[in-house]
Amino acid sequence: MKDSKVVIIGSYNVGLSMKGSRFPEIGETFTADQFFEGPGGKGSNQVIAASVFGADTSFVGCVGNDKYGKDALAAYLNYGISTQYVKIEPSIHTGIAFILIDQQGRNMIEIASGANLKLTSGDIDRAEQEIKNAAVVGFQLEGDIELVDYGIRKVHSMGIPTLLDPAPAIPLKEDLYPLIDYIKPNETEAKILTGIHVEDQGSAEKAGKWFVDKGVGTAIITLGKMGTMVVSNDYSEYFPVRKVTAVDTTGAGDIFCGAFMTALADEKKIPEAIEFANHAAALSVTRFGVVESIPSIKEVKEFILKGVNKKNKKN
Repeated sequence: MKDSKVVIIGSYNVGLSMKGSRFPEIGETFTADQFFEGPGGKGSNQVIAASVFGADTSFVGCVGNDKYGKDALAAYLNYGISTQYVKIEPSIHTGIAFILIDQQGRNMIEIASGANLKLTSGDIDRAEQEIKNAAVVGFQLEGDIELVDYGIRKVHSMGIPTLLDPAPAIPLKEDLYPLIDYIKPNETEAKILTGIHVEDQGSAEKAGKWFVDKGVGTAIITLGKMGTMVVSNDYSEYFPVRKVTAVDTTGAGDIFCGAFMTALADEKKIPEAIEFANHAAALSVTRFGVVESIPSIKEVKEFILKGVNKKNKKN
């Protein structure tokens, strides 16, 4: 593809993951079965996923001048991601995420944001030309909320579509919603933002309508193994997800975002973009890790085709 650019403004956290049979109790020391260290952070995961899926990508972020920061830059180079607007901040550590994973693939995550909080509005301004060339610009809420607010307003004023992955979910200014073209909360984040208990298609649609009523262009409510609900002013549609055996759900939402933005940059319509993202995320949870679990575009297309063939045989 490599025609339209996907720009991500967001976070990098090195992921330090441990997987065990269960989560430890409070005050308990528990032995893990596996340990893995790798690049992480919602923004970073999404830009790497977009690059793997074929998009021309650029990351606007901040890392420390330490081992983890150097590892981040090396990873971006490896994935062909532009690091022209990645700032190196020597006064503080690179962001770190500690991730615990249980036998069912569920996760618990704690983050020390570090250098992510040193990204400034000036850094976004310096990336203005890069943003002008973007098909879509992605944001998350792992960093400074005021910076995210500034970035969305700036990108919207330039006429470039915006996508917000509102994680971790925190209240947004009311006048920011109309500047968001796509918002992608999972069921937990949707509940925090809307007050609606999201547990099925009906409640997901209700939450989606809440966002649209606030002015969002399209609300994408992901429901994990239950699929995805998409709501806009024009329509509401539910997209089921293929059944898989999950071993690690960490980063699935980020891979969904990266796949969805790549499809948008490739001028795919929303239903096709959602189907691609659903299948990419579903494949990712069958593997351990985050970046390491991102499937190739060939694998995703084959997975989609298998589903189509299976459906045709039933019919």
